[in-house]
Amino acid sequence: MGQFSDDGQWWWDGANWVATAQVVLPQLPPTEFEASAQLADARRRAKKGGRVWEWTDTIYPLAAFRLVALGDLLPALSVYRSWKLAQMALATTYLLGPNEPMLAGELATVTRDESAPVLAVAVTSAHVLVFRLDSLDGQPRWIVLAGRASDVKLTVRTGIEKVLLLPALLVTGKYGQAVIGGLPGMFHLFKPQPVLDAWRQAADGVAMNR
Repeated sequence: MGQFSDDGQWWWDGANWVATAQVVLPQLPPTEFEASAQLADARRRAKKGGRVWEWTDTIYPLAAFRLVALGDLLPALSVYRSWKLAQMALATTYLLGPNEPMLAGELATVTRDESAPVLAVAVTSAHVLVFRLDSLDGQPRWIVLAGRASDVKLTVRTGIEKVLLLPALLVTGKYGQAVIGGLPGMFHLFKPQPVLDAWRQAADGVAMNR
């Protein structure tokens, strides 16, 4: 069973300590989404919606067609989000074992640009982990940040920053910060509150057990 050092900089793989920054997660087992038609349908919808959105991007009179695009994109993104969360749960279990499962998680639905890494955060009863996905269609592959819940701070953007920079979960550890950006609340695809609630409960529990 794996575990992290107190400072989160090392991970025990059962035989050796490995620097957290050098941990590469193996190919994860398939989730229920790969076995169902949901994922294939979501990919089809995303491709269709993406084409319509791109086609109307610079043609204002055709903006109504964007409603058609959203009709395909939003259901696809909802399935995609659920799929990624299922993968994150598997990745968390791989790193910490079945006795410390992911209690809540969220992934970035917005990045600065196409080349920016896709990040996701997972909270357990004792730890906060930030994963980097190998691609939008891939899986959690690397660990950007790991730490005890009591040593990590989670906040959300508020006020003018939320308006100008879009919603985001800010995950701040001893050695850096990760930004999990999301779509505005009207899209119902970015849900940071369960993550914040799980983190607060975990942080209180870790602090009491020290």
